[in-house]
Amino acid sequence: MNSRELFERREELKHVISELRDELKDVEQQLHDTFFTQARDALRADGKDFGTTYIVAGNRKLKATVRKKVVWDQDELGCVLEAMPEEDARHYGKLTLAVDERKYTAAPPAIRNLLEPCRTVEVGGFTIEESD
Repeated sequence: MNSRELFERREELKHVISELRDELKDVEQQLHDTFFTQARDALRADGKDFGTTYIVAGNRKLKATVRKKVVWDQDELGCVLEAMPEEDARHYGKLTLAVDERKYTAAPPAIRNLLEPCRTVEVGGFTIEESD
């Protein structure tokens, strides 16, 4: 191929990739709409809001994962971290005014109680796959 043909082919491939990405996004949304509620119900039956579970659809076993996304109230978290001893605030907080989830989970109850009003947990993502 000459350079002109290479550029033309690259543009064709970019267009195909873009169309496939859009189609994949649509399929992912349809899978979410079809299975998310069932997966969330299965997790809640196990006393969980997030994690991995298995569901059955027809004669297929599916593995569903609901990831969590934690959002911190920046203003309130800033006030809480400022009121803590400096060493604790530096350990638990980040400059972006977030608390590492592992540290929050491992924190003593008194610290967790202070941080809790600043914390919001949302669905961070959902995947569904066929299971063996």
